[in-house]
Amino acid sequence: MIDGRGSADAHQSAYRPDIDGLRAVAVLSVIAFHLSGNWLPGGYLGVDIFFVISGYLITNVIWREALSGNFSIARFYERRIRRIAPALCVVLLAVSAVSAALLLPVDLVGYTKSLFASLGFVANIYFWRDTNYFARTAEFKPLLHLWSLGVEEQFYIFFPLLVLLCTRLRRGLLLPTVVILSLFSLAADATLIRVGGSAPAFYLIPTRAWELGAGSLLTLLPASRPLSAALRHLLATAAAGLLLLALLYPAFTLHEHVPEALWAVLGSSLVLFLGSVGGNWLSRALSSSLPVGIGLISYSLYLWHWPILVFLRYYLVAEPGAPALAAAVALMFLLAYLSWRFVERHFRNRTMPVRQVLVWTCSGSLAVALFAAVLLANHGFPVRLNAETSRINSAVDTNYRCGVSDMLPFGGSHACVLNLPSRRAADASLVLLGNSHAQMYAPLVADALRAHQINGLLVPVNSCLPTPDFNESIRCMGIARSNLDSILALPNLRTVVLAMTWRFVPIMLTPSGSVPASSQPAAFLAALDSLIATLRSHGIHVVIIGPLAEPKWDVASDLSRALAFHRPVTQPLFTPLSDFLAENGAYISHISAQADVTFIRPDLVECQSARCDFLRDGRSIFSDNNHVAAGSLYLFAPEFNTGLEQAFTREQQSPAR
Repeated sequence: MIDGRGSADAHQSAYRPDIDGLRAVAVLSVIAFHLSGNWLPGGYLGVDIFFVISGYLITNVIWREALSGNFSIARFYERRIRRIAPALCVVLLAVSAVSAALLLPVDLVGYTKSLFASLGFVANIYFWRDTNYFARTAEFKPLLHLWSLGVEEQFYIFFPLLVLLCTRLRRGLLLPTVVILSLFSLAADATLIRVGGSAPAFYLIPTRAWELGAGSLLTLLPASRPLSAALRHLLATAAAGLLLLALLYPAFTLHEHVPEALWAVLGSSLVLFLGSVGGNWLSRALSSSLPVGIGLISYSLYLWHWPILVFLRYYLVAEPGAPALAAAVALMFLLAYLSWRFVERHFRNRTMPVRQVLVWTCSGSLAVALFAAVLLANHGFPVRLNAETSRINSAVDTNYRCGVSDMLPFGGSHACVLNLPSRRAADASLVLLGNSHAQMYAPLVADALRAHQINGLLVPVNSCLPTPDFNESIRCMGIARSNLDSILALPNLRTVVLAMTWRFVPIMLTPSGSVPASSQPAAFLAALDSLIATLRSHGIHVVIIGPLAEPKWDVASDLSRALAFHRPVTQPLFTPLSDFLAENGAYISHISAQADVTFIRPDLVECQSARCDFLRDGRSIFSDNNHVAAGSLYLFAPEFNTGLEQAFTREQQSPAR
């Protein structure tokens, strides 16, 4: 019989081994996804399973103590510190040491910033602004996985206060309050509100709270009537089916706005419910020794697994083979066991005074913070590299992103001020519209606007095109339509600058949700012509920024690491002009033939002497595999200034709207 003394739930009155078994499912799913996204496509939803478990357990403890009149905020936070802080400090100390030795300057500076965010319980907010979780650049962020810890820590801060308030006012208030807050959170998640960076539905607690709330409700709802054995086994099969559906087919939804985490949340909630109402085959399977053993070390395993994979991929400058991945898995399990055995259990032992716990954790946190401050103050010690490697590395992940302080609510997404002192969208006479490629060119457009004293607005939607009739998803088309309607309503608008990617995801859609019968390039040009015609019919002059020869590999990061670690450079440093024209010539010819459109062609700068360079003057033109680095924008300034000057001249000559 398994006892709960080594579990994180040992303080609970009735230890449930099936919960540790469910933790094993969650952590193994995440690890499988991080080893290869092809192995378990929905493995990242293991984090959502963790959220449901956390909501369930925390509410179970708090509510039971509140009902008995023994709830103490101080005691609750003491338990959380014992549970979370010691193992986290050990991992941060180890990861910081390896990062200082391994990471190149730009990556090391980014690491120190994420380290400070992690120490301040706001890692999720930092990574929301810094990194798309599914982008390749995320593979080299050693603390990226701590975004989920940030969500849980914020929940631990606010939820106990809510419970305390409700118990003092009226105990019956807690259940409807949690229901209402969870529904609001689910609605926010379902609509995928975007206010900059990646979708906050992924990173932030307002759109994650419903998952924690689902676990909370399992504790707060009245006890159910006894279920028959047959029904319990049937529900267990349904729970297993929901979890398999979520982990194997994460994109499966009944509607565009159904969060993909829904099936994982429902399945894990059902597992927790069944474990409390009687025996069933799934609870018994989860309570067996192997899943319980993995569940016991799941917290430490989660902490260790990601940095190990990051460092492996970072140093190899290539995807590791099976032997290297197997060694990484063995190492993460070994470190997780040692961390659980000698750190977690040691500090959770109530015989250790809380003052001693605080001294150790505060000392560890202070040491990490001081170490990070030294690294940050010295800009990651670029003197470690030769001049060539340092110049290339300086471009990593530097493409422009709108700051949160410059954002305005607008249309179906958000807008960003571009030389707009009033911060009123209605005062803008120029809009830069598109996706992340519009955003990366924003500094060049802003410079031209300042030179001509013109008010502007940036309206970017990452991973979506600005065309309402042809896009990556129905959701993207809805956002594009909403943005267009809002743009057309601007009273002073005279010019719209369109900037976007010119390569598409494998399946693009029309408003009916169908794949276009014609080729994707033809369908895109038809949708682009429709958008131009709509803008022109409202008296708006259109400027289009044409395609670049994208490297399709992470030039700045991969090349600088290859040079630093003496790896062979196997990727091309340029693409032949003929290849670029074969891919983009039809677009260029089509736009060039439209006399009423100003066409800015960055390819004329990038492509010279029959080839399109990815490096210029010893620097990487690109910050990743498709975005122009901030330090290379100056190369394109003459082309942009000439094109925008033409647009402003046409604007002055055209009649007012």
